[in-house]
Amino acid sequence: MKKRIVIVGGGFGGVKCARALRKHLTPDQADIVVFNRENHMVFHPLLAEVVSGSVQAKDVAAPIRQLLSHVQCRSQDVTNIDPDTKKVFYEAFDMKPHSMEYDHLVLCCGNIVNLSLIEGMDDHAFPLKTVGDAFKLQSQIIEQMEEAEVCDCGERRKALLTFVVVGGGFSGVEVAGEINDLVRDSIRFYTNIHESDIKVIIVHSHKQLLPEISEHLRVFAQERMEKAGVTIMLNASAKMATPEGLHLKDGTFIRANTVVCTIGTTTQPLIEKLSFKKEHGRLVTETDMSLPGYPNVWAFGDCAAVINAQDGKVSPPLAQFSERQGAQAAKNIIARMNNQPTLPFKYEMQGVLCAIGGRDAVADIRGIRLSGLLAWFVWRGIYLLKLPSFTQQVKVGIEWGLDLMFPRPLAHLKADQTTRITRSRYAEGDFVFKRGEPATEFYIVEEGEVEVIQHESDNHGETIAVMGKGEFFGESSLLDRRTHNHSIRCKTAVTCTVFGRHIFTQVSAALMPLRTALAKASRNRSSIWKEIPDVKDVLELATAGSLMEPLLMAPVNTSASVETVCQGMDAHGADLCCVVDEQQHLVGVITRSDLLRVIDKPAFADPDVDVPVTEIMVLKPVFAAQECTLAAAVALMRDHDLKQIPIVDSKDNKTPRGRLNIEKVVVYMLKESMQRKQKQPSAVAH
Repeated sequence: MKKRIVIVGGGFGGVKCARALRKHLTPDQADIVVFNRENHMVFHPLLAEVVSGSVQAKDVAAPIRQLLSHVQCRSQDVTNIDPDTKKVFYEAFDMKPHSMEYDHLVLCCGNIVNLSLIEGMDDHAFPLKTVGDAFKLQSQIIEQMEEAEVCDCGERRKALLTFVVVGGGFSGVEVAGEINDLVRDSIRFYTNIHESDIKVIIVHSHKQLLPEISEHLRVFAQERMEKAGVTIMLNASAKMATPEGLHLKDGTFIRANTVVCTIGTTTQPLIEKLSFKKEHGRLVTETDMSLPGYPNVWAFGDCAAVINAQDGKVSPPLAQFSERQGAQAAKNIIARMNNQPTLPFKYEMQGVLCAIGGRDAVADIRGIRLSGLLAWFVWRGIYLLKLPSFTQQVKVGIEWGLDLMFPRPLAHLKADQTTRITRSRYAEGDFVFKRGEPATEFYIVEEGEVEVIQHESDNHGETIAVMGKGEFFGESSLLDRRTHNHSIRCKTAVTCTVFGRHIFTQVSAALMPLRTALAKASRNRSSIWKEIPDVKDVLELATAGSLMEPLLMAPVNTSASVETVCQGMDAHGADLCCVVDEQQHLVGVITRSDLLRVIDKPAFADPDVDVPVTEIMVLKPVFAAQECTLAAAVALMRDHDLKQIPIVDSKDNKTPRGRLNIEKVVVYMLKESMQRKQKQPSAVAH
């Protein structure tokens, strides 16, 4: 009876397994189906070469369909597996779930990148897992050089030409070496870029690079890379990535426009949801790579913890192991189909190779240690032979030969999408943008607070507004098609949702109420004192505390009920109630309009349930300290369209002491302005 063997994953192991199965099983004996999200197999060891332009992107991506004759290849996602009914479930091109029965199932789908291990990496760092990643990073590097060539600011030029690689393993070292080669070899074509402007930095959390190789080769690799101009920071851990660069845990900040992250992987969502036994996120297998209790389900590669009978240890997530496991799994599947005994996986590691840039490499092959140019030729020769197709071998061989004679291509093929919505993270003190810079994006604050600074100069200026969660900025410059009039600086760590110029323009143009609201917000943020500087002078001389009025109702704590607040506001004729924490610090306010929110709370209809004030209060309320000038307090009230705000004891002690009403401020302002005008004529006459 004809069998169906389903393989989930088209990497080194999956392709090797499918090839071996088809070699020993005719199409009449078995259907072999390979599911892989991409229609190609990525030769990961050469991704760094794609970054530097030594190899073309398409030549490290071998189409699985062309590698596997008489094998059904499906570029679709497997979403679940039911081993009891022997079915795999997948999402077809019609976006509907489908299922397929199997006789034997092979799981070799590897792991996925997990940049979220370090804050901000997901949003601001470049991974290096796919051909698209490598191509996009190459585009980024060339774009930075093009911008640096015409940049008049020395500090910005250095940031443009600083490239940080997080991780000092094989991938990190290889991509750092290739980036260093590309940039330094290409500056002869640029007139305004000097070698002293270029920095390629490896940030590694261990005490030495390349922990997988011998001490002698590690030292050689580090010395050669440092001699070539690569800065190596050991025992250094990344804390947070921002658009400005990389923050380390020891407080060091590396200003750089390009951060590459080669660390951080996690379990595939498919593997994670399966109920099979796992160890550190990897499927636990029998010695023959079948899963315990399911002799027709097999797993190997990065997604499985396969014991190597050679040394009794779990196999490392390396391509050479995955390939051998794929071949052995194919033999075991055929053996089980024929009711024959299976064999455990057993393999002796052949060695390790790593290119370090500058036509240097390190190699440890069966105990033979090589370094320098000879190791580099060995590295290229071995990987050339390991390319999965003869076509690839010929093309890459020609490209490497041309690379020895001609400069690398510097064509900047932009990979950015025209319209985009992204998320950006910033550290405290970072500038999101500065006055005079071109407006390209619209920002919505998700977390944290930013300061709007007018006439920023040398990192100093007047703070005219503070914006927090749910507020937005950048719209006025986009609407008016001009450069930014203000600077935006982060008062705390900040996360923003960012709309690109094109998508912002499309949405605001199509939705007129939104455009009207944005224009109104833009007008409100214009300088309140631009047309009335004399009034500002008057209000600068007085403090908020000097015009403070008593609170009509005593503050309540967060455990108070809405009913208590309603009764108190009614009894005292108050239209503002302050909510405080255990330290009596202001954490929220409730106004009469906020009481309307009670209607939306189903619990309020139950007389036996007390709705807490935390359900309706305004979190992170606008307030001013007693020592704050009236000018600053009025600016806050105007920016947030408030008629009154609470006054707290001081900037450090947020205990409510009173309230400031706009009516009282206006009366004071008119009185003082009138007195000034009356004094001016007599002073002139005198």
